[in-house]
Amino acid sequence: MAPQPAYYWTKSIVAVATLVAVAAIAVVADRAWIVLLDGVLFGIATTQAALLAHDIGHRQAFRSKQANRLASLFFGNMLLGISYTWWLDKHNQHHATPNSMDDDPDVNFPMLVFDSDQIASKHWMFRPVIAIQAYLFLFYLPFQAVGMRVGSIEHFLRGKARLPVVQAIAMGSHFVLFGILLVAIGDWPVAIGFAILSQVTWGLYNTSVFASNHKGMPVLKPGERMDFLHEQVLTSRNVDGHRVTDFWYGGLNYQIEHHLFPTMPRNRLAEAQIIVREFCAEQGIAYYSTGLFASYREVFSALNQASAPLRGG
Repeated sequence: MAPQPAYYWTKSIVAVATLVAVAAIAVVADRAWIVLLDGVLFGIATTQAALLAHDIGHRQAFRSKQANRLASLFFGNMLLGISYTWWLDKHNQHHATPNSMDDDPDVNFPMLVFDSDQIASKHWMFRPVIAIQAYLFLFYLPFQAVGMRVGSIEHFLRGKARLPVVQAIAMGSHFVLFGILLVAIGDWPVAIGFAILSQVTWGLYNTSVFASNHKGMPVLKPGERMDFLHEQVLTSRNVDGHRVTDFWYGGLNYQIEHHLFPTMPRNRLAEAQIIVREFCAEQGIAYYSTGLFASYREVFSALNQASAPLRGG
């Protein structure tokens, strides 16, 4: 449960150095296909930075408010172009009410339903696309990067952002730096391709991490709540631990442990899993963990099932 500053300093240095190196490749490369491929790598490196921003937001690296605020400004606003207080408000609400149709922002979208009971609340205009949401879901994911920026701007416009001037300067710096990178690439069609591929990759990768954590797990209907332990465990899905999945997910494949102990550093979650799994078995609480590809199949199957009434199913 203790913070891991040395671990996170190391991870942060590696993440920033990787972003700088990938950006440098885009500038010096003399072939378009290398720059475009590098755009994909830039999206992957950006997502790794986003996973660190997530951990910092949960106070896994530092406990002091000032250290967390500075680190969140750097990783969230400057490196990602996202308001860290917008993300904190949204993500903390998710942790407080996971998979709640009433309150969890991660299961409330205009064009998606995660339980057939949500269909009635959706605008008639979106119901045709909701009917085939399992087939469209993959095409929504690349737009997540845009959605987070839009959410951040709305957060500012509604006056909800803390330290609005500082956050705005940090976010502005992100877009200035990204613009400088595109100008340095020089060839505008290639630079635009780099920008699009980097954002699409970020959206796909980032959502591939978070979608399999809860989508397809029990959804709590309006007014339905459980005690903390059952709610956090039963609405979460773990993805079996492995060096590859641990890296890809940034430790969030141990979603049950993360929801029970959100301030626990990611490099301690695998150890905690042994204790939590045994405890759940003793208490007769269903503890669910599955493979990487099986988790994605379950997500698409659940989306298809939730929208079945719109197809006459």
